[in-house]
Amino acid sequence: MILGRIKIWLAAAGAFVLALGAAYWRGRSVADAAAERERLNDYVDTRKRMDEVGRMSDADAARDFLADRLRDRNK
Repeated sequence: MILGRIKIWLAAAGAFVLALGAAYWRGRSVADAAAERERLNDYVDTRKRMDEVGRMSDADAARDFLADRLRDRNK
């Protein structure tokens, strides 16, 4: 009789630990998905800014553009 109660308590404790582990792993996967979504959104924003600039075939124009951008960032 006592052995039966111990088995029930152990089964309940095991189920609780299993539920806790499942909740932990689910939370991690949601957080990982959110971080990946944020990374991809940052990439899209960066890509849009890159496309807006266009191509510079003249090295002097590119150098001037970068110097102006650096000055704007340091203001």
